[in-house]
This record gives sequence, C-alpha cells and structure tokens, in this order.
Amino acid sequence: MPEGPEVECTKRGLKPIIGRKIKEIKLTTLSQKYQKYKAQKGLFKIFSGKEITDIERHGKFLVFRFDQEEAILNHLGMSGKWLLTDNIKKNSATHPKAIIVMNEPPHAIFDDVRNFGQFRLFNNYKEVTKYRPIKTLGPDGLAEPFAVKEFIARVSKINYSEKAIGEILLNQAVVAGVGNIYKSESLYRAKIHPERKTGSLTASEKKTLGKIIPEVLQKAVESSGTTFEVQPFVTPEGETGQAQEWLCVYAREGEECCSCKKKIERVIQGGRSTFFCPECQK
Repeated sequence: MPEGPEVECTKRGLKPIIGRKIKEIKLTTLSQKYQKYKAQKGLFKIFSGKEITDIERHGKFLVFRFDQEEAILNHLGMSGKWLLTDNIKKNSATHPKAIIVMNEPPHAIFDDVRNFGQFRLFNNYKEVTKYRPIKTLGPDGLAEPFAVKEFIARVSKINYSEKAIGEILLNQAVVAGVGNIYKSESLYRAKIHPERKTGSLTASEKKTLGKIIPEVLQKAVESSGTTFEVQPFVTPEGETGQAQEWLCVYAREGEECCSCKKKIERVIQGGRSTFFCPECQK
C-alpha cells in the first residue's frame, strides 16, 4: 500500500503542476535525517526554471519528466502521498521529504510518514527505463486493454508452478500494480483459494483471473483508492479513498462473506496477510 490504483489516482491528482514552470525542487530539513536523501542534497537545483512536461505511472512508480534530460523516479512506499497546497508553510503535511515549488501555486509536497518511499534523480529517462524494478515490470493491471495473454504466459512459467498464486500475484514481473489488497479481492472474485499452487490453475481460471484483475483495479481508481485508519490514503487534492466500502475480503477477518455469509479467514503469505472466504474459494 499504496498499490497501482492509489498511484494512478496520485498521478491524476498531480495534473495541475504539469506544463508549468518550477521555481525550485528542494529536499526538506526532515529528509536530511535519512541517508538516502543526504546523498541527494543539492542535486535538484538543476530543475529551477524548468517545466514539468509529464508525470507517468509505471506499475507502482511515478516518473516525473521535464524539458531537459534528467528525470525523477518516485515510489510512495508504504505510506507516502503527494499533497497540493497554495501555502508551503501552512499545509497538512506531517513528514514532508521533498517539495516542488512552482512559480505560482499550487505547489506539491511529498509526504512520507514511514520513510519507505523514494524520490531519486536520474540522468535521463533511458536510465529510468533500465532501472531493474521498472525494466522487469509485467503487464500493467490498469492498462486498457489489459494484456491478458501476456499475463497468462507469465503466471504459467514453470518456476512458479509450485508456488501459491497468492504470492505470485504480488510479483510485479507477473502483473504490475497489484498489491495485497487487490490481490485478495481479485482471487475472491475469481473463486480461487490464495494457497492454490499456481501450476494447478486451469486455463479457464487463469483467463478469468486475467479478466478480473483489471476490473478490480479500475474500480479502485474510480473509488479514489482504498484507505484504512492504519493505512490512510489521500489524493493530492485531499480526497479520501472509498474502495474499502466495497471490498469483500481484505481486512475483514471474522466478518461475513458478501456472498455465502461464511466467516472471512486470513493466512500469512510471504510475511503478509491474505484474506479469503473458505467456502467461495475452495
């Protein structure tokens, strides 16, 4: 968390700063408490007077592009979010790490409470595309149309056959943008138990999963993402995610299934919680 839909909502929310001139990009005083930001202090001066030409999403990453070769790669980590504000000194950011000061408001602040996020300078866009986490991404779960055949081919790789499908779907090389929340929901809607060995899935089940994943992700985007008290997500405009209102299994252990009324259960996969219905997902 945030997953593909939350990152997509963030990208769309940052649209007001695209095509506009930058006064400066600066790392905050708070950021300098962390080594990963100390190493970059002063590097962003090159963007003063430049224009943000585009903000792209690659899986769970954002890439800021400018009217010059350099690019910035941003990952929201576990708790990061972007805020738009008219006032740099008075805003709702609690743990600001980077600020994009525009010639005129709104300005953008990268706020990252748990500090798992990234805000990295690359010499050019080509370097970004060669960065391993970007280079190895599988088909984008939010792409329209979604590359179902490619997804099926990747999930069918022989080295995945003995691994649980609930773990494989978190592999961004299989499908980009899927995380723990939407993985659980997609498997629920496809009626596939998360502990099923990937090699046991039929061609029909893989095709169904390839159809459901983008549907779930798109619905999440339409709902402005998912937010929980322990996993808050807010768009740059300050809109709180509402997808949690229609989730049937995620974070609902012990509650009734939306369909059969059996109690939702939880299993740990790869150190993370996966939620499922023991009746609907046999």
